[in-house]
Amino acid sequence: MIFTETREGRRFVGEVPPGLALVEALRSLADNYRITSGWFDGTGYVSDAFVRPMRADGTMGDPARLDGMAMIAALRAVVSERAGARDLIVRTQLVTADGVVRAGVLEEATSGSVEIFAQTFDDITLRRYEDPETGLARWMDVAVNVISADPGGVRSGRVAMEAMPSRLLEEHEMPQLRVGDALEHPRLGFCVITQVTDSDRVNIEMHSGKVAQLHLGLLTLAPAASRDGRTVYEVQVRRRST
Repeated sequence: MIFTETREGRRFVGEVPPGLALVEALRSLADNYRITSGWFDGTGYVSDAFVRPMRADGTMGDPARLDGMAMIAALRAVVSERAGARDLIVRTQLVTADGVVRAGVLEEATSGSVEIFAQTFDDITLRRYEDPETGLARWMDVAVNVISADPGGVRSGRVAMEAMPSRLLEEHEMPQLRVGDALEHPRLGFCVITQVTDSDRVNIEMHSGKVAQLHLGLLTLAPAASRDGRTVYEVQVRRRST
């Protein structure tokens, strides 16, 4: 479990006026106000919404259009960081005038007047990864932010935050991985590296044939006996720190 205390934050209220793309507007607000951890709650009305429903296995289906106007029964947009970029996931429940209910991940909708409330947690950056087993965007770790004296153009007038990693890897902890190397993972088993994205991420192919991206920031790799001509590394999952 990752559980941390946060003391620095901001709160916003506002309206996304009629005609604007709602999700795009929320992304712009998160960018403009440098939000790296927090959420938006919304109430009001939208039209022509595209919603990804949840399948029985927990994965998200293809976007389905909900024509016409719908009332927002629930809406929460969660802001975090994934793969080094700001990430926004919008979950909603919409109800039409004839009683049709649509719930899932909101890809986009046109605002018919949406009132929003935002809460930020400015002393942390929540970082996520895609869990290869479930496909869900889970917490990877929480980085502590250092308060800067320079507002740096933050429109709210609050101080800017500079993300600082929650820990640094020692040089010996992370070998230079190459395509074709293999990892012996305690949960995923024997995995072959198919792509090295950067020093912190690799794509792997598991024994089942499934391909996933693996974040190395919370792993310790130790050389193990080679197998089938491949360099193999034993993987240990390190305890998350905050």
